[in-house]
Amino acid sequence: MNRSVEALTTAALRRRERAENAVEKALKEARKTRNPVSVTSIARAAGVSTDFIYRHPVLRPQVEALRRARRDAAPDHAHQPDTEAAASTLVRRLTQQLATERRKHREDVAQLQAALAAAHGELLALRRQPQSGSISQP
Repeated sequence: MNRSVEALTTAALRRRERAENAVEKALKEARKTRNPVSVTSIARAAGVSTDFIYRHPVLRPQVEALRRARRDAAPDHAHQPDTEAAASTLVRRLTQQLATERRKHREDVAQLQAALAAAHGELLALRRQPQSGSISQP
């Protein structure tokens, strides 16, 4: 029984070492490129879970430091005022369009509910009428 516990412990340590090495390799590769860095991108490149990196006391600060360095060194041309204004205008226009569509939808639903209520009333009135002109059998 003790051997199996030792074997499991050894296997877990080896698996953790392989994961740590994979993350270190992914960080090394990320440093060579100029692409944005995130915990998710490093985890994906290393083949580990993001939880592994978030819980690791050494790897997480390394990933965060590289991410901050990339963010601080990012070119400012990506956030030009024209681009932001266009995005803001598009968002505003789409928000207005969505509000219009929702209002129209609510009006349509209200009309359909009123028509359904009227139809139910007519059916109830027809059911309450005495059967006139019943067919006589020979």
